[in-house]
Amino acid sequence: MKKLILLAAIVLFSSCATNTSFHSFYQKHQSESDFSLGLNASLIRTFLDEDDIAEIKPLLKKAKHVRVLVFDENAENMSNKFNKFIKHSTFDKLVKVKDDNDKISLYTLEEKEKIKEVVVEIKSDSELILLGLKTNLTQDDIAKVMRDNAISLN
Repeated sequence: MKKLILLAAIVLFSSCATNTSFHSFYQKHQSESDFSLGLNASLIRTFLDEDDIAEIKPLLKKAKHVRVLVFDENAENMSNKFNKFIKHSTFDKLVKVKDDNDKISLYTLEEKEKIKEVVVEIKSDSELILLGLKTNLTQDDIAKVMRDNAISLN
């Protein structure tokens, strides 16, 4: 009986862990945003100039879907909700950059040594922009783009 309860608990917790994708946050808060957009990643490439995406083209090839939320009116409240979402999710903070009052944070959700989702949080005094990208990237893919573009986190 103990083994059955333990197995049920493991299944329950593992199913909760998989429901922490940005998609769930997007669905829940889309109606509160000032602007929202969901696109298949292949459509994004059609909107961008070839010269602009040359550096990130290898990453876009492995992207599946993009979701964007923009909050103006209730940016601070939504920032708190997003931080709570991140805290209770399985996302890892990859990097955080501050410039005056602007902050950019990059979060990743990994599964089986692949980056399945990337979320970018762009926060200023009066605005919050959240960008979620479904991917199938490896750490090597990101390292190669950073190396090819002379980007260093040191």
